[in-house]
Amino acid sequence: MKKNVLRKIRNIAISVGILLVLFIGAGVAYTFYMSQTETPKIVTTPVVDKKNTITHVKIAANAPASASVQSITTPIMPGDNASISIKSNPGSSCAIKVEYNKIPSTDSGLKDKVSDEFGITTWSWTIEPTAPEGKWPVSVTCTYNTKTAVVVGDLVVSKTILTE
Repeated sequence: MKKNVLRKIRNIAISVGILLVLFIGAGVAYTFYMSQTETPKIVTTPVVDKKNTITHVKIAANAPASASVQSITTPIMPGDNASISIKSNPGSSCAIKVEYNKIPSTDSGLKDKVSDEFGITTWSWTIEPTAPEGKWPVSVTCTYNTKTAVVVGDLVVSKTILTE
């Protein structure tokens, strides 16, 4: 009786061992096979949803001119690069004027520009190393079909800027 029990345990152990070897062998064979074949490339076709497509809106010829500051680099240290982005009517002619203590900046980045199809105009310039500390006006004038809009942003020039 004791021999039968020991024989059954031995047969179960041998069966488990054989199944374990078979599973490990199958895993190795699968891994080897998959590394030999190229993975299929999935090609997706973009779906265009015409409801959510961005379109350019034509501004009416008699629309009033508009201008607003979208972003401005401030506070800033003398010698650093500053920038300002203005939102106006698309196709507006925009001129910028930066003054430090009533002395206009002559940086080459401060040229007249035309706003893009979204009405965005961006300027970048270098703050003069001799610019005095303080809050100085950045004035932008945008003209659209003989109508004019003016916006003024405050540029804070500081020799020390605290960061957190």
